[in-house]
Amino acid sequence: MKLICSPISPYARKAMLLARLSNIELEESRPTQNGANGYAAGDNPLGKIPALEWQPGQYLFDSPVICEYLDSLRKTPLLPAEGHPRFIQLWQHALGDGLSDAVYNYRVETMRPKEFHWAKMIERHNQAIENSIATLEKIIPWLGDTWTFGNIAIVCGLDYAGCRAPHYDWKSSAPELADWHARFAATTVWAETNEYSEITS
Repeated sequence: MKLICSPISPYARKAMLLARLSNIELEESRPTQNGANGYAAGDNPLGKIPALEWQPGQYLFDSPVICEYLDSLRKTPLLPAEGHPRFIQLWQHALGDGLSDAVYNYRVETMRPKEFHWAKMIERHNQAIENSIATLEKIIPWLGDTWTFGNIAIVCGLDYAGCRAPHYDWKSSAPELADWHARFAATTVWAETNEYSEITS
Protein backbone atom coordinates (compact mmCIF):
# COMPACT_ATOMS: atom_id res chain seq x y z
CA MET A 1 0.00 0.00 0.00
CA LYS A 2 1.08 3.56 -0.65
CA LEU A 3 0.40 6.46 1.69
CA ILE A 4 0.68 9.98 0.31
CA CYS A 5 1.76 11.81 3.41
CA SER A 6 4.02 14.23 5.22
CA PRO A 7 5.00 13.98 8.89
CA ILE A 8 4.38 17.72 9.16
CA SER A 9 0.67 17.02 8.69
CA PRO A 10 -0.72 15.72 12.00
CA TYR A 11 -3.42 13.89 10.04
CA ALA A 12 -0.91 12.05 7.86
CA ARG A 13 1.35 11.44 10.83
CA LYS A 14 -1.44 9.56 12.63
CA ALA A 15 -1.57 7.03 9.81
CA MET A 16 2.21 6.73 9.67
CA LEU A 17 2.37 6.17 13.41
CA LEU A 18 -0.45 3.63 13.44
CA ALA A 19 1.15 1.68 10.56
CA ARG A 20 4.42 1.44 12.49
CA LEU A 21 2.65 0.35 15.65
CA SER A 22 0.87 -2.34 13.64
CA ASN A 23 3.89 -3.54 11.65
CA ILE A 24 2.10 -2.63 8.43
CA GLU A 25 4.47 -1.89 5.57
CA LEU A 26 3.55 1.28 3.72
CA GLU A 27 5.29 3.05 0.90
CA GLU A 28 5.32 6.60 2.24
CA SER A 29 5.15 8.97 -0.71
CA ARG A 30 5.73 12.67 -0.14
CA PRO A 31 3.45 15.05 -2.07
CA THR A 32 5.11 16.99 -4.88
CA GLN A 33 2.51 19.66 -5.54
CA ASN A 34 0.70 22.40 -3.65
CA GLY A 35 -1.29 24.35 -6.20
CA ALA A 36 -4.97 24.82 -6.83
CA ASN A 37 -5.49 21.05 -6.81
CA GLY A 38 -3.84 20.63 -3.41
CA TYR A 39 -1.28 18.05 -2.33
CA ALA A 40 -2.87 14.86 -3.63
CA ALA A 41 -4.72 15.77 -6.79
CA GLY A 42 -5.97 12.68 -8.62
CA ASP A 43 -5.50 10.51 -5.53
CA ASN A 44 -7.87 12.48 -3.32
CA PRO A 45 -10.41 14.71 -5.10
CA LEU A 46 -10.18 17.09 -2.13
CA GLY A 47 -6.43 17.41 -2.71
CA LYS A 48 -5.67 16.69 0.96
CA ILE A 49 -3.20 14.38 2.63
CA PRO A 50 -3.14 11.67 3.73
CA ALA A 51 -4.48 9.50 0.93
CA LEU A 52 -4.02 5.73 1.13
CA GLU A 53 -3.89 3.53 -1.96
CA TRP A 54 -5.55 0.49 -0.44
CA GLN A 55 -6.48 -1.09 -3.80
CA PRO A 56 -4.67 -0.48 -7.10
CA GLY A 57 -5.72 2.97 -8.21
CA GLN A 58 -8.22 3.35 -5.35
CA TYR A 59 -7.54 5.75 -2.46
CA LEU A 60 -9.02 6.05 0.99
CA PHE A 61 -9.42 9.42 2.71
CA ASP A 62 -9.71 11.22 5.11
CA SER A 63 -7.46 10.44 8.06
CA PRO A 64 -9.98 8.87 10.50
CA VAL A 65 -11.11 6.50 7.73
CA ILE A 66 -7.50 5.60 6.90
CA CYS A 67 -6.68 5.03 10.56
CA GLU A 68 -9.71 2.83 11.09
CA TYR A 69 -8.83 0.79 8.01
CA LEU A 70 -5.21 0.31 9.11
CA ASP A 71 -6.41 -0.59 12.59
CA SER A 72 -8.73 -3.23 11.11
CA LEU A 73 -5.68 -5.02 9.67
CA ARG A 74 -4.28 -5.65 13.15
CA LYS A 75 -4.78 -9.02 14.80
CA THR A 76 -6.13 -7.13 17.80
CA PRO A 77 -7.45 -3.71 16.74
CA LEU A 78 -6.84 -0.74 19.00
CA LEU A 79 -10.38 0.52 18.41
CA PRO A 80 -12.96 -1.48 20.38
CA ALA A 81 -15.57 -3.13 18.20
CA GLU A 82 -18.64 -1.79 19.96
CA GLY A 83 -20.22 -0.13 22.92
CA HIS A 84 -19.13 2.70 25.20
CA PRO A 85 -15.36 2.00 24.94
CA ARG A 86 -15.53 2.36 21.14
CA PHE A 87 -17.18 5.75 21.27
CA ILE A 88 -14.83 7.03 23.96
CA GLN A 89 -11.94 6.21 21.63
CA LEU A 90 -13.63 7.84 18.65
CA TRP A 91 -14.37 10.91 20.78
CA GLN A 92 -10.75 11.16 21.87
CA HIS A 93 -9.60 10.76 18.27
CA ALA A 94 -11.96 13.56 17.23
CA LEU A 95 -10.68 15.78 20.05
CA GLY A 96 -7.10 15.28 18.85
CA ASP A 97 -8.11 16.09 15.28
CA GLY A 98 -10.09 19.10 16.50
CA LEU A 99 -6.99 20.46 18.23
CA SER A 100 -5.06 20.04 14.99
CA ASP A 101 -7.86 21.79 13.09
CA ALA A 102 -7.79 24.74 15.48
CA VAL A 103 -4.01 25.06 15.23
CA TYR A 104 -4.10 24.89 11.43
CA ASN A 105 -6.87 27.49 11.19
CA TYR A 106 -5.13 29.80 13.67
CA ARG A 107 -1.91 29.60 11.68
CA VAL A 108 -3.64 30.30 8.36
CA GLU A 109 -5.38 33.37 9.76
CA THR A 110 -2.25 34.79 11.40
CA MET A 111 -0.08 34.21 8.31
CA ARG A 112 -2.12 36.73 6.33
CA PRO A 113 -0.86 40.32 6.08
CA LYS A 114 -1.95 42.19 9.21
CA GLU A 115 -4.44 44.33 7.33
CA PHE A 116 -6.31 41.15 6.41
CA HIS A 117 -6.36 39.60 9.89
CA TRP A 118 -9.85 38.63 11.05
CA ALA A 119 -9.51 39.28 14.77
CA LYS A 120 -12.69 37.47 15.83
CA MET A 121 -11.73 34.37 13.86
CA ILE A 122 -8.20 34.36 15.27
CA GLU A 123 -9.67 34.63 18.77
CA ARG A 124 -12.10 31.79 17.97
CA HIS A 125 -9.37 29.41 16.84
CA ASN A 126 -7.07 30.37 19.70
CA GLN A 127 -9.88 29.72 22.19
CA ALA A 128 -10.46 26.30 20.63
CA ILE A 129 -6.77 25.48 21.17
CA GLU A 130 -6.93 26.55 24.81
CA ASN A 131 -10.23 24.73 25.41
CA SER A 132 -8.89 21.53 23.88
CA ILE A 133 -5.78 21.60 26.06
CA ALA A 134 -7.84 22.33 29.17
CA THR A 135 -10.14 19.41 28.40
CA LEU A 136 -7.23 17.04 27.85
CA GLU A 137 -5.68 18.11 31.14
CA LYS A 138 -8.92 17.16 32.90
CA ILE A 139 -9.24 13.72 31.31
CA ILE A 140 -5.68 12.43 31.79
CA PRO A 141 -6.94 9.22 33.49
CA TRP A 142 -8.96 8.38 30.37
CA LEU A 143 -6.10 8.76 27.91
CA GLY A 144 -4.22 5.57 28.77
CA ASP A 145 -0.55 4.80 29.31
CA THR A 146 -0.09 2.91 26.03
CA TRP A 147 -0.97 3.82 22.46
CA THR A 148 -4.71 3.73 21.74
CA PHE A 149 -6.83 4.66 18.73
CA GLY A 150 -7.83 7.87 20.48
CA ASN A 151 -4.55 9.06 21.90
CA ILE A 152 -2.65 8.64 18.63
CA ALA A 153 -4.60 11.67 17.35
CA ILE A 154 -4.10 13.52 20.63
CA VAL A 155 -0.32 13.10 20.64
CA CYS A 156 -0.14 14.23 17.01
CA GLY A 157 -2.33 17.23 17.77
CA LEU A 158 -0.19 18.26 20.74
CA ASP A 159 3.01 18.03 18.71
CA TYR A 160 1.43 20.08 15.94
CA ALA A 161 0.35 22.72 18.46
CA GLY A 162 3.88 22.92 19.83
CA CYS A 163 5.22 23.54 16.33
CA ARG A 164 2.57 25.71 14.68
CA ALA A 165 1.07 27.53 17.67
CA PRO A 166 4.13 28.32 19.82
CA HIS A 167 2.46 31.47 21.15
CA TYR A 168 0.52 29.19 23.49
CA ASP A 169 2.77 27.23 25.84
CA TRP A 170 0.49 24.26 26.34
CA LYS A 171 3.04 22.35 28.42
CA SER A 172 3.08 25.09 31.05
CA SER A 173 -0.70 25.42 30.94
CA ALA A 174 -1.24 21.66 31.30
CA PRO A 175 1.66 20.14 33.27
CA GLU A 176 0.02 16.75 33.83
CA LEU A 177 -0.72 16.51 30.12
CA ALA A 178 2.90 17.43 29.40
CA ASP A 179 4.09 14.58 31.62
CA TRP A 180 1.69 12.19 29.93
CA HIS A 181 2.86 13.30 26.47
CA ALA A 182 6.52 12.89 27.44
CA ARG A 183 6.03 9.13 27.91
CA PHE A 184 4.91 8.78 24.31
CA ALA A 185 7.61 11.12 23.06
CA ALA A 186 10.14 8.64 24.43
CA THR A 187 8.96 5.86 22.11
CA THR A 188 10.60 4.80 18.87
CA VAL A 189 7.50 5.25 16.71
CA TRP A 190 7.10 8.82 17.96
CA ALA A 191 10.69 9.67 17.07
CA GLU A 192 10.46 8.00 13.66
CA THR A 193 7.49 10.14 12.65
CA ASN A 194 8.54 13.43 14.24
CA GLU A 195 10.03 16.04 11.93
CA TYR A 196 8.82 19.16 13.73
CA SER A 197 12.22 19.81 15.28
CA GLU A 198 13.46 20.66 11.77
CA ILE A 199 10.92 23.45 11.35
CA THR A 200 12.13 26.89 12.35
CA SER A 201 9.09 28.97 11.45
